[in-house]
Order: sequence, then structure tokens, then C-alpha cells
Amino acid sequence: MVTEIARATPEQIREVLTLLVSGVTSDVSSMEEIAGSWWRRFLFLRWFGPRLLGSQMDTFVAVQGERIIGFLVVQYDGDAAGTFDWAFMEPLTVEENREDFADLIDTALDHVEEQGLHPYFYFGFATDSPAEIGQTLEEIGLRSADYQTAQMVGRLPLAETAAMPDGFRLSPQISARFGPRLAALLPAAYLHVDRGEIEMIAAIHAGSLRSSKVFLIEQESEVIGFVQQFRWRDELRLLFALPQRLWGTAPERQLVAHLAQMLQGRNQRLRVRTFSREHLEASQESFSRLRLAWQQAPWQRWIVVLRGDQDEMESDNGNDDQRTVDESDEGTP
Repeated sequence: MVTEIARATPEQIREVLTLLVSGVTSDVSSMEEIAGSWWRRFLFLRWFGPRLLGSQMDTFVAVQGERIIGFLVVQYDGDAAGTFDWAFMEPLTVEENREDFADLIDTALDHVEEQGLHPYFYFGFATDSPAEIGQTLEEIGLRSADYQTAQMVGRLPLAETAAMPDGFRLSPQISARFGPRLAALLPAAYLHVDRGEIEMIAAIHAGSLRSSKVFLIEQESEVIGFVQQFRWRDELRLLFALPQRLWGTAPERQLVAHLAQMLQGRNQRLRVRTFSREHLEASQESFSRLRLAWQQAPWQRWIVVLRGDQDEMESDNGNDDQRTVDESDEGTP
């Protein structure tokens, strides 16, 4: 059967909203928060959902006959566009279904690229998803980002409590204005990731600032990094960006223990993440002394750079590859 892929009509958006609250979603926990309350569900189906998916975002559907077999909702924030939610209901072990899935994503990518407003695109999906999802993304030009791919978790209070390390200071920030500082501090949190990918990660991550609290970390009056605080249900989440010289050190562990004690409130669990996997691997043994255990993060994000007008002109002059991942400046410390 022929599969048609296009931007969703208002009627199809209503169908997608119904699918979302019925559990057909890439973000089960968030949709459970909405669908688990009758009034949240009602407002989402009748008011917030149609505005989000129909006006503030772009929704694409793959349709066979009268049936939606897949959808992808694209959200926009600053330089980055990416998946708000998506689903594909046909088994990806079948080659034709994988082709339809790839065409659905490609249609969204083409639309974002044609606008010329958002140079970066990311696709988020659960780590325990079928391997065919990553394979499909790789085939159409995306690659896995070194971005919060692991975490260490445990119960609160931690095994140790601590004062602030000597010479260290925390400075609360206005989260919505932290974007420029984020971009400036993030390179120190990576060792073997090129500058182009770090810029992409900064653009993608900037959208999370509004839903968090941010603290600058100073050592001997020098700004060296930052930590973001999130809360989800009974869980405190801390995301660190620190220079390599602190990875796995006693001051870093003291900083984690101090923040966990200071910010615990009614939270019963702690989730510690770093931007780069190398950072968390270097700190794993130290953090385990706090009775934190290593886990894979539940989400992966795959990324791609979308070329602009100049690159499209170059393509017209003989370069047919219009979508690429920026691999310049390898080895930026």
C-alpha cells in the first residue's frame, strides 16, 4: 500500500493528539502526566495540544489509506529544531516500513532546512528502542551526540555530607539569560568532541534552561563551570559542566554531596549527569563512594547540521550532498 507523507491537516492533528494520550508516544512518562488527569487530558486535547502541534510546532504524518502509521512533531527553539514527540506504528524489521520511517524524518528535515532559520536538528528516542531506529537515522545523515548518555543514581540522603570545597563558590543565575555563558563554558566539559558538535549541543541544550535552576561554579574567584538543577516527581537531578582537572577529584565529590544536601527538599532520589561521557567515566569511582550507581541514560539524541543558503548554492555548482554533520576542528580541548 502506498504511504503518503505530508504536514498534518487539522483533522490529522486531532488524531495525533488522541494517539499521544492513548500511549502512542516517544515520551511515555510525560504523556502519562497529562493523560493521568482528566482535566489535563481535556485541556491538552481541546486547547493546548491543537495550538502546540498546529501553530507553534510542525506536525508531519505518514498515512496509508485513511490510517496514520507514523507521525513526527518538530519543535523550534533558537538555533535548534528537533523532535517534540514521534511514533511509528509499523514494525521496523520490515524494509519497506524502515523506508517509510526514513521518508517521514527526511520530510521534516527538508521542511526545517527550507526555512533556513534553524541550522541544527536533533532526534530524541529512548535508549531501549529497537536498533533499527539508530540504523535509520545513521542512513539519513544523523549521528549520536555525546550528550548526557549516562548517569549515576541513588537514594537521598547520600552516604556523605559535605560543606562547600575550600575556595569554591556557587552563584545563582537567571536561567533564561544563561545561554551565552552556557556556550562559553561548555567546551571545557569535553575532551575529544569537535567545536562544531559542541556548538550544536549548546544550541540544543539552551531550550532546557527555562525549566531549571542554574548555578555558576567559581574556584578562587574564577568561573570554571556550572550546574543545572532539575526536579521530576521525587527526584533531584543535577547536571554538571566542569573542567577536566576536577573530574574524579575529592572537591568534585564534595560539591555533589553539598548540593544534594542543600537542594534535597522532599526529593528521595538523586540523578547526577555530566555533558560528556568521558567526564562521568572519570568520576564514576569517586561518585560510587556516595552510593551512586552507574546507569545508561534513558534517552539518546542524534544530531545533524542543516546547510544554509551558501551551501545550497555550492550544491548547485556540483556538490549534491546537501545535509552534513560538521566534523571540523577535531580535537578541541
